[in-house]
Amino acid sequence: MSTSRQCRLFAVLALMLSCVSSGCAPSGVTTTYGKRRGSDGGPSVNGTAVLAGMFEEAGHRVSTWPRLSPKLEECQTIVWFPDDFAPPTVEQRDFLEWWLNNDTGRTVVYVGRDFDAASAYWKQVLPSAPPEQKMEVMRREATAQASHDAARSRMPVADPAEWFTVYRDKPHRQVDSLAGPWSEQVDATQTAIELAGRLELPSETEIDAWVDRDDNFWEDRPKFTPLLESNGEAIAYQINYEEWDDSKIIVVSNGSILLNLPLVNHEHRKLAGHLVSACGPGRVVFLESGWGGPTVYDVEPGTQIPTGFEVFTVWPLGFIVMHLTVLGILCCIAIFPIFGRPKTAPSSASSQITFASGVADSADAATVVRADFGKHIDALGELLELTQDRQYARDRVSYYHEHVSRDSGASHRNTSHRSAK
Repeated sequence: MSTSRQCRLFAVLALMLSCVSSGCAPSGVTTTYGKRRGSDGGPSVNGTAVLAGMFEEAGHRVSTWPRLSPKLEECQTIVWFPDDFAPPTVEQRDFLEWWLNNDTGRTVVYVGRDFDAASAYWKQVLPSAPPEQKMEVMRREATAQASHDAARSRMPVADPAEWFTVYRDKPHRQVDSLAGPWSEQVDATQTAIELAGRLELPSETEIDAWVDRDDNFWEDRPKFTPLLESNGEAIAYQINYEEWDDSKIIVVSNGSILLNLPLVNHEHRKLAGHLVSACGPGRVVFLESGWGGPTVYDVEPGTQIPTGFEVFTVWPLGFIVMHLTVLGILCCIAIFPIFGRPKTAPSSASSQITFASGVADSADAATVVRADFGKHIDALGELLELTQDRQYARDRVSYYHEHVSRDSGASHRNTSHRSAK
């Protein structure tokens, strides 16, 4: 265990211990839930930075991810502290179950939401607070508790969610005894584990409903193994399917063991150590989500190449293509012929025969010139007719007689004279 890693692991713990034991009521206590990084998440009493540090100390590479997407195939463990009192949706559960089935030795750790370390923090501060600050500490404790109670009112009264059944209105109690594999060498009297709402193991009837669900992927029945219990109530347990090989789901009732502030407690760190040991080697991802849970994607966002009009919805590619499209339209308008696409008119048969045979007779030559020039006049007349403007046509003819015909008369006569010779 390196000194630098050990220092990073316990930096947040030291900060919290100093705040709790200093007898002060700091105004900047951060309460952001379920985050492991940033100025709001890392030092938060409700954060997960300390648990993430324990995974790093065990040799795992730890990262954070905001959604359920194919990118998670690169990791072996998903740790999820949802900031939502409702259970995962069927779509979210199905995604995680398929993820477990796709490889061996994978683990999903799901930690229930029904705990708030902010009110617990102010309770711990109150006994050592100076007399002049006790009323303020009590006010902040009451405010934090009221905020938590208002949020947990959205928790279902009773909701079977396959992995567990959610019960909201169970009596709140402090755990005073522990049983199960994780309780070894843990002094239950020194813990501060709280149970309010429960994530209880599903009944046989509820398991039957899970197995018989029309779109359920698994044929066998799931196996539930308690890991930590108190007076018959499961605090942590494991779910396995035979089809998953040694992949598993670990459900923890709430964060009163694993969040930053609870991990100040030495006995809680022992329990967290059991959780870390239960996860196989490999990369660990902390899945962070708010109300409604993470969005599920079949394809990683941003990896598909847009086709057709979809390209306009992708930033900044859509912005660039839009401007290129407008520029292309302007270029087409600029170079498009005014009178339509050009075409080659068939040459006169008489002129081809006359000049090809070397005819020098002046009368024949004049006839050919007049015939070709007549087609020029016909074509010009058709173009003037297309304008649908009689006065414009008259002006063009007048301009020709006044300028072009007068200036070109001599050259026409000279040309006729040379042709006659």
